[in-house]
Amino acid sequence: MKIRIIGLPEEAAQAANLLTRTFDVIEISGPMPCRGASRNVRIYAELRLPQPAE
Repeated sequence: MKIRIIGLPEEAAQAANLLTRTFDVIEISGPMPCRGASRNVRIYAELRLPQPAE
């Protein structure tokens, strides 16, 4: 699954970090500035649901 996180740099980084605690992370991009005069950044994450323990 793919998720886009948008927020202030500190918020977006914290949200990306929280995703690593819940999902199996395939890839997380670095922060990219949003268009215009926004102070927000975008972070893209590709994740998969964790496999249940057997």
